[in-house]
Amino acid sequence: MEIRQALEHYGFTKNETLIYIYLLKNIEATAFEIAKKTGIPRSTVYITLESLKKQGFLSQFRKNKVAYFALESPNRLVGRLKQRQEIIESVMPEIRAMAFDKMDKPITTLHTGISGIKFGLEDILETIKEKKLKEIFATSQPVTLKFFPKYFPNWLKQREDLGVFTKLILPATAKQYLTSNKLREVRFLNKKFPFDGSLCIYADKIIFFSFFENEPYCIIIQSKSVTDMFSQFFLFSWEMLKISKN
Repeated sequence: MEIRQALEHYGFTKNETLIYIYLLKNIEATAFEIAKKTGIPRSTVYITLESLKKQGFLSQFRKNKVAYFALESPNRLVGRLKQRQEIIESVMPEIRAMAFDKMDKPITTLHTGISGIKFGLEDILETIKEKKLKEIFATSQPVTLKFFPKYFPNWLKQREDLGVFTKLILPATAKQYLTSNKLREVRFLNKKFPFDGSLCIYADKIIFFSFFENEPYCIIIQSKSVTDMFSQFFLFSWEMLKISKN
């Protein structure tokens, strides 16, 4: 992608782009010189220079009683992006709340590979923190430890440090892998009902993990109505199972 194209995608107007590139090449210039070389009317040049100055991309100084303009460090472009990102991230909880107050259209995302599974696990922790959750529902598989022998135990500790109580359903074959934990209650499915994969219900999200044939992926569904329905199915199963001694 060319610089001009990139700057316009960044958010610059056509005139801002022309002036920015001109100053990149010439270091400093007067409004008269910029207008003459870019073909932009001088009145528009002044307006555009003021816009770039307010955004922090250039500075103005006087030399021989004449106003000159020069670019600030190009790193300002990246800094401005980070600033915008931080501003938006600070209000994202309110934006999401407003969006889902009036509608509940499910949002579904697929994440593949080891990095995809980690993304899903991190989303659980981030949502727990954001929503200040005190309880989640989950099913799990020992195979998770096979893929993440170090990462997963550390992830479990982070979840415990957040003080979240977990109702956990495991296959009967997982008893040998279980350790005691005050922040967890476990119930086991009968051997007649084996299952592959894992799921977690947290806030208004459900996440499904699959490790089928060593091709891991996870699917995240965000929907209050869908989550409420699956929570009821989970709790029905929970009530039908015996409490583990662990």
